[in-house]
Amino acid sequence: MHSGISASALFTLNTRAGAMKNPEQVRSLVLAFLMVGSVMVGVFYLDIDGVGLEQPPAISAEEPGDFVIGEVLSIKVTIVDEALDELVLDVTLDGDRVANVYLDDNGSFVVDISHLDVGLHALKVIARDKNLLETRWFTEFTISYPAEDETQINLDHGEEMTVDHGDNIRITGNLTHSTITSCIFIWTDAQLAESSLGMPMTEEGDFYLDFSNMQENLTITMEATCGVNIITVDSKFVNITVIPPGDEGGEGEGGDLTQGCTDPEADNYDAEAKEDDGSCTYDGGEDNGTGEEPSEEEQRAIFWSETLQCHKDGVSGVDDYNTTADDNHVCDLSYQYNETHITIESNGLPNHDFHSGPGCCASAQDYSWTLPLTPTNNTDCDPDLATTGCDMAPERGPIAISVNGVPFFGPEDGPGGDAVAGNEGGYEEDRQDVWLGLCHGHSGPNGVYHYHADANCVHWHVDESAGETWLDYSINSSRSGSEHSAIVGFAFDGYPIYGFVGWDENGETKEMTSSYSLKEGETGYNGIEDYEYLAGIGDLDACNGIFSPTPDFPNGTYHYVSTFVNGEGDIGFPYFLLCYRGEAELGNTNDGGGGGDDPDCSGHGETWGPGIGPPPPGCGGGGGGQDQSSENGIASIPWFKAPPDSGAILLSLPALAFVAASCLMYSAYPEVSSVRAGNALCDRPPRVYTLPNAHVTHAHRIPPPPSPHAPLLCAPSRSPLSLFCAPPPGSFVFALRTHLH
Repeated sequence: MHSGISASALFTLNTRAGAMKNPEQVRSLVLAFLMVGSVMVGVFYLDIDGVGLEQPPAISAEEPGDFVIGEVLSIKVTIVDEALDELVLDVTLDGDRVANVYLDDNGSFVVDISHLDVGLHALKVIARDKNLLETRWFTEFTISYPAEDETQINLDHGEEMTVDHGDNIRITGNLTHSTITSCIFIWTDAQLAESSLGMPMTEEGDFYLDFSNMQENLTITMEATCGVNIITVDSKFVNITVIPPGDEGGEGEGGDLTQGCTDPEADNYDAEAKEDDGSCTYDGGEDNGTGEEPSEEEQRAIFWSETLQCHKDGVSGVDDYNTTADDNHVCDLSYQYNETHITIESNGLPNHDFHSGPGCCASAQDYSWTLPLTPTNNTDCDPDLATTGCDMAPERGPIAISVNGVPFFGPEDGPGGDAVAGNEGGYEEDRQDVWLGLCHGHSGPNGVYHYHADANCVHWHVDESAGETWLDYSINSSRSGSEHSAIVGFAFDGYPIYGFVGWDENGETKEMTSSYSLKEGETGYNGIEDYEYLAGIGDLDACNGIFSPTPDFPNGTYHYVSTFVNGEGDIGFPYFLLCYRGEAELGNTNDGGGGGDDPDCSGHGETWGPGIGPPPPGCGGGGGGQDQSSENGIASIPWFKAPPDSGAILLSLPALAFVAASCLMYSAYPEVSSVRAGNALCDRPPRVYTLPNAHVTHAHRIPPPPSPHAPLLCAPSRSPLSLFCAPPPGSFVFALRTHLH
């Protein structure tokens, strides 16, 4: 041992010095030295080990356990270590790293869990010190919703009831749940999913249903869905048995039974009658020749003959106020149906005076619209929530048909803005001259007259005795009526479209409102992109429809509503409808294509359109089924700048007519047409240039606006009959096309 060697050396040294002579003393001294040396060496090594022994960090926290959402908002974690400022922390919440974790002076930090939803969650903390010693801490906790009562429908009389023939009966009961305001309570005497009505109910959950003059057995289905976070459902069936005359408990033979018409829908309904004597008449006193209620087929014929509105042969025509002549347009409509569908053919001219607008002038069309007689709901579509899963109506082009055979168009105008919002002053349409006339209708390319909103003119009548004309029509009169509006049209899924006024839950008339609102800072300039659906701000769902009773469907039906305002009092986008609740015949979107497959027009601006290529069959030039061809039927050629290698010639605007004729190598013809170049698009007053047989097809602005004498670069296009001109950068581009007559 090293210590032993040291002691021996010391002993030898001392011996040579003659300090000790006695061997026993020497031996004792050596042993003592060895003992002291061993102790000192042990202490030396113990001290070394004690200095190098570093402890890992210690982590502690109050584990939240299971709790109701909102009860615990954060978890505080504390770490103990000799060097807190040198710790490396790794904190994850549900597997996602928590950023910006900083220890305070006490070695603590807080993890925010206020944003977590219900369910199982995990928090993990790893602390690593400067010597790479680490400690791991982990906890799990469960967040749950507050407890809610089960939905319970309680009937006062059980599920079996009896009533004497011709008497009245009332169903009463109470709906219980911890949050009554969350409940949706509906009932029907048919199929619940197809024809349900809202159950009248107090704030305490009490409800009742009255049925009068009971003639036959009836089964009522009720369903309540309640819950803020935890949804529960309860349903009940009430079977009402009618005791016929002559049975025990009834008025039987020899009783005093009042006979008469007991059908409330009949013209001669007798509320006092206890027994139907077969005398009921319908349709203004006319029966079906047997004295009985018309058959389903007869009722269908009556409905369509009374609903479709159009001038008949021999009736004087209507006038287009955009012209100076007496146009004498005559609305023409016919229809036929089979067991499943109705086909309506029309010429697209309205049954009232109108304005063609800037698309002058309206002309007769050849429409064939095919609609299902019995609408079928699209099971993927729930418009109470959103338009997800629903077939969307086109943004432009036909979306529905009026009862006079005129198409309803989508809400956007040609440039893509909200046509109605622009017309009502929501923004200035600086891309194209767009305005709406009577009933918010006008004509577009090829004389296609259509409505963008309102359409209640189909039911308005001029009072000639009071000196009225169609210009006296007021949209406000249709909005403030005291009666439920009539049907103004039908969507392509077969569901009807009503005017502005409907019935609320209490059967009172009111103007129905849209549930769409302008997004913050938007005006409608970008069309449908500027709007968002806010469930509950208005009366209607995301498709602009509602299920409720109407005069034509007293048991209730789904239907769309023409809207002019939303629930906040602002513009009533989408005015008719934005999506289809039912399974739609989308082929009708092709300008009255008569049903069938929907043409695929989705590639507008990508695979077809200006500067790309011709549209697919049935798509027209605007992407929405609307034909955008020029008046003479020759499709417009898109604009583009002259290519740099085209040998372009520098010209000025006053010399344009000459260059157009020179470049195309055509001489001037006596017959000319006016070419409008420059309009609001160019931020300067319109200029009219006269060229031989030519039309300006498009104009686009590229700021800053050009000067009146901006030079143009012109070159022959790929078409031998076209000249394309482009100014220098910072000006505008337009295209010319010459047509031979």
